[in-house]
Amino acid sequence: MKKFLRKTLIITGVLLLVPIVVITVAALFLPTDRLIDRVEVELEKSTGAKVTITAAGVQWWPKLGITLKDIAIEGNGPDLARASGSPNDLGDYSLRLHRFVTQLAPGPLLKKEILVDAVRVEGIQLKAVFKDHPIELENANLSVTGLQISMEEAQAAGQKPNQSAAKLPVGDLIPEELVLVFRGQVESLLVQGLPLEDVKFSGNLDHRILSVESLLAQLGEGELSGTLGIDYERDPRGWLDFDFRANKVPADVILQPWAKDLAEKLETNLDAALRGSCVLGEQDVVEQTLILSGEVSSEEGTLWARDWLGDVAPYLGQRQDLADIRFHSLDHSLRIEQGKYVVEKIVIDGLDTQWQGQGNFGLDGTIDMSVLVKLPAGFTPDLGQWSFMAETLRDENGRVNLNFHLTGMAAKPKVGVNLGSLQGGGAGNSGKALKKGLSGLLDKWKSR
Repeated sequence: MKKFLRKTLIITGVLLLVPIVVITVAALFLPTDRLIDRVEVELEKSTGAKVTITAAGVQWWPKLGITLKDIAIEGNGPDLARASGSPNDLGDYSLRLHRFVTQLAPGPLLKKEILVDAVRVEGIQLKAVFKDHPIELENANLSVTGLQISMEEAQAAGQKPNQSAAKLPVGDLIPEELVLVFRGQVESLLVQGLPLEDVKFSGNLDHRILSVESLLAQLGEGELSGTLGIDYERDPRGWLDFDFRANKVPADVILQPWAKDLAEKLETNLDAALRGSCVLGEQDVVEQTLILSGEVSSEEGTLWARDWLGDVAPYLGQRQDLADIRFHSLDHSLRIEQGKYVVEKIVIDGLDTQWQGQGNFGLDGTIDMSVLVKLPAGFTPDLGQWSFMAETLRDENGRVNLNFHLTGMAAKPKVGVNLGSLQGGGAGNSGKALKKGLSGLLDKWKSR
């Protein structure tokens, strides 16, 4: 998502800033019919795409205004990269704008300055492929006010960068004195597999600091909200700070893009609060600089874990229902730093069992995790002739406690089991089954 925002800013600069400069100058000298041709040509030069505009109009009084209608831009990432001089991860894309309106103060033009009183873009439709993932945007509207920039800076931004400029970070491509305020709404947005609805946002760009001061969207039956800032003055690659919250979002909806198997088995609504920062750049830069902390919680729900714990089933006896974990609540505290996903706490307070975990997952795929499972009070696992030995693991509440330690690679961890005084062949077989079943369950959480 972070790299998507960065690339979106580049594309927005091409598709928004260049048309403002071109049509402002062209409208002063060209008739309407030639204005369309001129804007189409300039946009095609800037994007490498096929551009068509159905109609255009110029208003001279009381303010200079230019209107373009039914704009269609069909292109692809490689052509955009060649035209803009900036690499991207886009595939094919199709952008349509129903109406593009600018209103400018004429006085500053005499001083070779541009002061845009308002820009309105209505009826935005976008279909694109980004890193082999679809992006779809339906019926969006965007307004920009207070845009200030010198004519020289605008012209420089609209020109194709030379070879050395193409290697510059995003911050060095943003005019230093560029200032604007924006707000908008999107009817529906599909990005990285998340089907967002009724998206509303507002913010500003002030001297290379992009601030989204309000972001609100519906996700399933729940809600996402948050703020973010990208400081290109602090680091020209972009220093991202973010703070996001999820409220009653269905687990299957929010987890589907990243943990499909878990999404299909976890039935609950999640609350989450995540905050952090990182430097935008290549994947290794993001991983090295990412610092994140947060909490995830839910009320009652079910983790349909029967498939994962199948090897434990023979030892559940008459309590085969324990293979699916019905819980009162789920609480998870986490942080990411120095290339590790740290599980500060995870507690699944079940109707019959309780699961507690602590440890970390390395972003290199390693795991070091301790897990405590408390079985129902009075229940004894079916360990055959060794069942009586399980009494040594029972706590003061009459619950058998099983301790596990997972190490090695998360995809296939080594599982150490503390079975107390359980000894002999029967205990060895039961330990292996418990190890296999639990490691399967913990493996599903590694993407969290």
